[in-house]
Amino acid sequence: MKKSFFSLCFIFLFAPVLNAGGFGASGAFFINQNFIDECTGVRIDYAADTIPFIFTSDVIFDNDGVKGVLAGAGFCAGNINLYKALNFFYTPEFCAGYDFLEDKVIVENAFYAGLNCFVMSKLQFFIQCGWAPRVLFCTDNVDLKLVNFPVRAGVRFWSN
Repeated sequence: MKKSFFSLCFIFLFAPVLNAGGFGASGAFFINQNFIDECTGVRIDYAADTIPFIFTSDVIFDNDGVKGVLAGAGFCAGNINLYKALNFFYTPEFCAGYDFLEDKVIVENAFYAGLNCFVMSKLQFFIQCGWAPRVLFCTDNVDLKLVNFPVRAGVRFWSN
């Protein structure tokens, strides 16, 4: 009975937040010290309309398949209207994940800037790029990857 009660409370508390927002999907490539990394990525995100956060989940691929996964949250610090439906945005983001091929835990703090545009009332296109330094933890050492510049483009569908 307690589990049912808490489940219902959770649904009623967070249903309005999840109802007022947009789900997005995007593709990515990464620029690193070798200019273009062999990795690409896919991101699914949720941008809340009632709070200034974007919740993300990434899957990163390379030539051998799935390389790693990331999950994070970004704070939508600004969304400035440039012209009609075209906006400029900037957001810091914190992510954590795991690199399967190198057996490392990933901690990433990214700073993104980009453009978004509503082409219809519920359909938004966006492109963003940024600097995403990483700390990689494994059993015998810690690596710092300062040269990491993800570029993403995608679409977001808004529910309201």
